[in-house]
Amino acid sequence: MKKINNTRAIEKLINYDKIATLNVLGRITHKNKTNIYVDNIENPKGIILQSDYWNTIYSPYDEVAENMIKEMKYDENKGFSGVLKKYYDIIKKYKDIEWEEPCYLYYMDKDALDYTKVKHKVEALRLEHAEIVNEFYTYKSEHSLEYIKGCIKKRPSSAVFDKDGNPISWAVIREDGSMGIMYTREEYRGKGLAASVSIDLAKKVIDNNWTPYVHIVTSNTPSIALAESIGFKRYGEVMWFGIK
Repeated sequence: MKKINNTRAIEKLINYDKIATLNVLGRITHKNKTNIYVDNIENPKGIILQSDYWNTIYSPYDEVAENMIKEMKYDENKGFSGVLKKYYDIIKKYKDIEWEEPCYLYYMDKDALDYTKVKHKVEALRLEHAEIVNEFYTYKSEHSLEYIKGCIKKRPSSAVFDKDGNPISWAVIREDGSMGIMYTREEYRGKGLAASVSIDLAKKVIDNNWTPYVHIVTSNTPSIALAESIGFKRYGEVMWFGIK
C-alpha cells in the first residue's frame, strides 16, 4: 500500500459508488486527522483511510480489498467504522473480532426531503447542551463529553427544546458526516419530535451539498421505521467492529 496526500487521486474511486464511500468522503470533508492509503498511486483501485482508532475501506474489486487488508499493519487494536459487510467477512478470516455492531446504511436523496413534515420548532444545539446530550449518549465514556462538544461546535445539529430551554430531542453530524447521537427523552416520545429533528438536520446536510446518511443498528426497529417514514433509503448492511 502507498500513502498519499493528494485527495484528488481518489476522487474517481470515491465517485464509483457515492453511497458506499460516504463515510470516507465525510472524514475527508470534515478535515479529520487521517492517513490515506491506496493500492496504486497512478491508478488507485482501493482505499484505506485511517483516523486514530478507526479505519474505513473501499474498493469496487474484492481482490484488491483483500490484498490491502492483508497488507495492513495490525500492531495494535483497531476498529473499523461503517464498512461494507463483505469487508468484515474478509477481515475476520485473518483477525479475531473483539466486538461488533451490525448496522444498516440509510441515505436520503435531496428530492426526498419533505420539510412540511417538520411539526415542531427546531434549533441548533449549543455547547452548554453537551452535558445533557452526553448524559443520554449510548456510548458514554470518559471522552464522550469532549467528543460531543466537538460535534456541536464544528458541524450542524438540530434539537427541540422544552419551555425551559432544555433539549428534549436531538441529533448531530458526526466526524464522518453521518447523522447520529440521535435521542428523544423517554417522556417526550410518540410526539413526532425525532422526525422533526431528523428532517431539519437532513435539510442542513443537503444545504451544505452533502448527502444525509445514518448508520442504524439492525435491531433498532423504531429508528429504522422512522428513517424510512421520512424518506431515507436502505443501501445495505455495514459493520462497526474492533479486532484484537
